[in-house]
Amino acid sequence: MNLFIKIINKYLYKLIYNFIDFYQKIISPILPARCRYYPTCSNYGKQALAWHGVLNGSLLLLKRISRCHPLGGHGVDFVPLPLASYRYQYLSCNPVAHGQFHGFYVYRDNHGYVTRLNHMMKLT
Repeated sequence: MNLFIKIINKYLYKLIYNFIDFYQKIISPILPARCRYYPTCSNYGKQALAWHGVLNGSLLLLKRISRCHPLGGHGVDFVPLPLASYRYQYLSCNPVAHGQFHGFYVYRDNHGYVTRLNHMMKLT
């Protein structure tokens, strides 16, 4: 069953990715440039599929396309990084006065956002 799902995901990924590629190469040059966001919705879709897989990437793409209308927003809207790419380092807090420890722990990012973004861009 798991192999069947992987095969379906693989073909759905190729189908959606090739549709976006077809749109970018054939349909988009005919239409005037009118995307309200950067990166364009088609580039956003390719990145979302590559980074988040078929299901989550398609949902992100549909969410983005639903916002892309004259009354919607505009500006820079990058694909969110997948949570698996976030790395956290465990840091214990210093003991508070009189040696008492309150049990608070701090997690911080091991790598900066730009470093992770550059790494993800190399994968696409």
